[in-house]
Parts: sequence; structure tokens; C-alpha cells
Amino acid sequence: MTTARDEGFPPDDGGLTHAMMIAALNEILAECGYDPVPGEAEPAAAGGEVDRLIEDARHRADGIVAAALETAVQYTDAALEQAARTVLSARHTPGCLPAGPLEPATLPAPGAAGRSVGDSWYAATTAAGVYLPMAGEVAARTLGAYADCLARAAAADPPDLDAAYRVGAEAVALGISRTEALPATMTLLLDHLGHGDTVSRPARQVASAFAAGFAAALQARTLAQQESLHRATQRAAREFQSALQHSEARYHRLAYYDPVTGLANKARLVQRLRQSANGDDPARHVGLCLVDLGGLAAVGEQFGADAGDHVLAEVARRLQRVARHPDYLLARCGAHAFVLLVQDSGGLAHLAELAERLTRELAEPASLPGTGLTAALHAAVGVVDVPTSGLDVTRVLVDAEIALRQARAGTSGWAVYDPRPAGPRRAGSATGVSGLVTGPPSYQPVVRLGTGRVAGLHTRMAWRHPHLGVLDLRRIGQLTGDRDTTTRLAGSLLDQACRQAMAWDGGRTGPFVGLDLPVHQIGYPDVVDLVRDALTGSGLPPERLHLHLSGLDAVPAGEHSQTVLTALAALGVRLELDDFGSGGGSLAYLRELPLHGLRTPASRVQSPACGVDTDRELLAGLTRVAHALGLTLTVHGVDDDDAQARLAGTGVDGAQGLRFGPPGTPHQVGALLRVPALVALADRRVAS
Repeated sequence: MTTARDEGFPPDDGGLTHAMMIAALNEILAECGYDPVPGEAEPAAAGGEVDRLIEDARHRADGIVAAALETAVQYTDAALEQAARTVLSARHTPGCLPAGPLEPATLPAPGAAGRSVGDSWYAATTAAGVYLPMAGEVAARTLGAYADCLARAAAADPPDLDAAYRVGAEAVALGISRTEALPATMTLLLDHLGHGDTVSRPARQVASAFAAGFAAALQARTLAQQESLHRATQRAAREFQSALQHSEARYHRLAYYDPVTGLANKARLVQRLRQSANGDDPARHVGLCLVDLGGLAAVGEQFGADAGDHVLAEVARRLQRVARHPDYLLARCGAHAFVLLVQDSGGLAHLAELAERLTRELAEPASLPGTGLTAALHAAVGVVDVPTSGLDVTRVLVDAEIALRQARAGTSGWAVYDPRPAGPRRAGSATGVSGLVTGPPSYQPVVRLGTGRVAGLHTRMAWRHPHLGVLDLRRIGQLTGDRDTTTRLAGSLLDQACRQAMAWDGGRTGPFVGLDLPVHQIGYPDVVDLVRDALTGSGLPPERLHLHLSGLDAVPAGEHSQTVLTALAALGVRLELDDFGSGGGSLAYLRELPLHGLRTPASRVQSPACGVDTDRELLAGLTRVAHALGLTLTVHGVDDDDAQARLAGTGVDGAQGLRFGPPGTPHQVGALLRVPALVALADRRVAS
């Protein structure tokens, strides 16, 4: 017999809507003494609002799941909780489920004769997008047992609503956690619990209790996932902050400290110098002790990089015994160079004492691990003392290099840079240059091997000193550190060479004039001004002036060298690196410096033990390196037939030496320029 409440259910047309489900759920919950589903209104008053709330909740749940999936790679709390709930579901089934093997119940639905309710329930949940973490047969039998439990709960008197509530919660724990599966589940269960088109009141009460348990468990699960996601987010934020701090400390360490010695690197040194330059005390001075190890390169070549690193670490430990004051900064600023920065210098007497202590610390040779041998360090120290007012970081580093060269030329192992011109000098400073007598310039031809013609002239000028003998411009700068005198002499040499080149040929295609210019001893911007003035005063096209640079000129202080050489190249002159193949750092800078050519001495590619063919192959390899970088290669010191024979077939661009003509006077050069092919003339002289 159908009751009035039974008549409130429309006939089954394929499934219940969300509104119908929530309405029936709250109505039956009220009769059974349960609280209505939280946040839902009476169905008759707000059916459309309920649908909207359910849709919003579904979207929020989907958003939560999507956010959880994004963090699931590292944070698997939700997955672990799901696994735990599945295990608990298997171990703690509702009390109404049989303990023995489950016999699937049969659903007497039209068109599905013989198909169990478990199979139908499993198929409905799978169609709704639910994945159950177990075999399909096991899932179907478990769902069938749940359906039998609900049937027994509906048949009890009174209906066992607690059992139905637990079955709803267990369904969520099993994995049926998508809201899309609930309408199909309710339709199937109502058909299973009813009799045809009639659903009894106990059946509806049991179905509502099942829905209430399902909703409460789903809500608890969602809240647990939200809490898990919240904890994972907080943990991720803490770990990210910690990793960020660790990375910042690590990158700061890598950026400002040397990995071999643990000392500050050149970037940190420059940073501290710039901080000192911002001081507001004009009377405050900064001191710099540049330490160079002359024997370290040989250690690396003979015993390997590990031995070199061991020596560097030992040197760092020794220097740290001197640099214990908080105002001192000890830094490694090169392959075998260290710097002791004194931020509040007490004057030259203070720095001289430090330099002596540094040389004493490095006087003993360093041990070589695993060999029983020791390596002499050959340390030299260049000292600079400058006021912080108007401090130029680049200039200070260059001045320290100059002082270091003075120390190498002396006998004490250290030297103090003195910017003052020649005259009365302090005790222990470099030698004065008074009494210099300027000698006549000489010009030696540089031959282009492809044509045999003279491509240019290499200019040399010497000065005679009453006690030191004949000196060139570079040697004068090394011995004295007198920048003003070096600059004045270099300006005279440049002006004379440019005017003489214009006297030979005033055109743009005339022979070039090349000369050795100690760029690092003159400094920036003085050297650029000297070259500009010489070109302007003589009218010589810039491309006809070739400046030959030593390795120190090319790489004295990193960024400073780049600035100086770029400014010179911008004038249009050609820059050539001399003594290519020597030194430890010239190759590394070839790609970065604005060079046009390379020069190497013939003696560097001659070895009587290896033979002419090996020397020729070596020279051909150097030529290929130069050409690959877009540079020319000139070999100087080609003084005999054997040296010239080694040039054959190597691709060398130019050659210079006694084999092609000795240094001559300006009048002799004029005759050389009129010879069609100087190489052919030299060959005829040899034949005769």
C-alpha cells in the first residue's frame, strides 16, 4: 500500500537529481532525529539555491583535488591517508557484514537477470569516474556485501539506521569519493531496497541514513585533505625558505670566495675597495700588498693541478697567520697571486712591516704531497698606499702590479709603489733615471711572407744610463716606477715614429710602424691621450700604427685591461700581443681582448732535439689557432736560414729578423721599401 510520503516520490526515470536527494535526505533525517546536512536549506524553499550550493561545493572540491595533485610529487599525505583508510575499511567492516565469504546479492532489475547488485554498483561507480584501488571482482563483492547490509538494516524493526550510516561512511573510505557517483548509487540502492515502483518508509530511511553517512564522511575527507594540503603548503613554504637561504649563502660563497683556498676572491676584493672609496674621512688611507708566487706555475706543470691546489692551500694558511686583524682582507686574485687589503693603513712604515712578514712566511718551500719533495715559492710583494678620497679601484690594482714588477727587479723581495717623478726619493725606493741619454731610433723590416715585400717597420729606441747601461722604455718603467718619466719618453717615441712613417709614405697604404709600448706602466687614460696626440700631430692613418703589447699589458687587472685596450682600438690602431705562447693566461683572453695580431719569437718554436719537421708542425698549429681567432701571426727573431726554413708551409703571415734585414736608420729604410721582394733578395744573397 502506498503512503502519502510514498506518493511524494516520482517514478524512476533514470536517476535522482541533487535537489531531490538533498530534499529527501533532510526530511528523513528530521524524522530520525539527525541534524540536517550542514549549510543546506529546506528543499521546498530553496531548491535552486541548493543546486547552486552543491555545484559550488563540487567546483571547490575539484579545485582542492587539483591543488593537491600539483603538490603530490613531493607531498603524499593525501595518498597515504587514502591507503590507510582503505586498509581500515578492509579490517573494520560494519557489524552487519558477514565474517565469512561474501555471497553476491542478486538485483532483480529488468534486463539484468542474474547480475549481482555488487556488479551493478561497481559498474555505476566506474561510469561516474571513480577508481577503486582493488581488483574489480573484490570491489564488486565488497559492494554487494554493503548492499546486503543495507537490505538487512531496512528489514530490521526498527530500521538499523546506524548500520546504514556506517555503510555510507565505509563507501567513502573504500574510494567512492566523487559526488558524481552518489545519484547513481542512490538510484541503485533505492531500487534494491524497494519492491518494484514502491519504496517503503524503512527503505527510504535506510537510504537517507546511508546518504547522511556518505555526506558526512565525504565532508570529513575533504576537510582532512584541506588540512593535509594546508600542512603540506606550510611545510613546502618552510622548506622553500630554508632552501632559498641556503642557496643564497652558497651562491654568495661561490661569488665572493675562492673554492680552493677558502679566501675571498677578486670580486670580493674589488667590492671592499669600492666600499673604502665611499669613506668620508680624507685622512684615511688604504693599503694593498700584492703577493705573487713565481714558482707555482712550474708545480702545476710538473706535478699536476692537485699538487698546485695543495700548495695554494698551504700558502693561504701561512698568509692567514699574518692577516689576523679584523681590518685586513686576504684574497686570492689570480692563478698564483694573493692580495692583503689593509682598510685602515698606518702608512708606508706599517705596510713595509707587513710586506716583510709576508715574505718571511713564504720564504720556506712548500711540501708536495706524496712525493717527499718541496717547491720553492719565489714570492714577491708589491705595496701600494693610497688615500680613500678619490680612490680609483682599477688604478690601485695597476699600481700594485707595477710595484710587484719593481719587487721582482730588486733584491729585497718587496717594493713600494712611488708615483712621484724622479728626484729625491725615499730610502729603499727604486733607482732614479737622471742622466739618461737618448739614442737614435732603429727600424727593422717586417716582411709579408705571401708577397715577400716589406709590410712595415719595427721601431726601437734605447736610452743609456751612466750606471745601468742601455735601457729600453719598458726596463726604465720596471726599475723606477716613475710614471711621469715613462710617459714623457713614450710620448716622444710615439711622436717620432709616426712622423717618420709619414715621411716614408703619406698615404693610407704605406708601411706600418710598430713599437713596444708599456701600456700598464703609463696607465689609463694617459696612454690613450699619448697615442691620440701622436696620430693627430703627425697625420698618420691610425691603421698604420701597430702597438706591441706584452702579456702584462694585456692582462694586468681584468676589467682595467679591457677598458684600456678597447679605448686604444677605438682610435683605429692595431694591437698585437707579443710573445704569444708564453705565460699562463694569454690564451684565455684572446677571445675577449680587441686584438688584431699575435707575435711570437722564433726561438720558442725551435728545438734541436725534435727536428725541423716537428718545429714546423708546431708553428703551423699556432698559425691555425691565430687564424681561427681572426688574428695574424708574425714570427720575430728569424735570424738565419734554419729559422727561415721552419716557416715554409706553415701559413705564417709575417716575419722579422736579421734574415730579412738588420735594424737600420730612417735613410736605409727608404731603400728597403723600394725592393720588390725582400725574401727573394735574401735568397739570392744566400745562394751567392
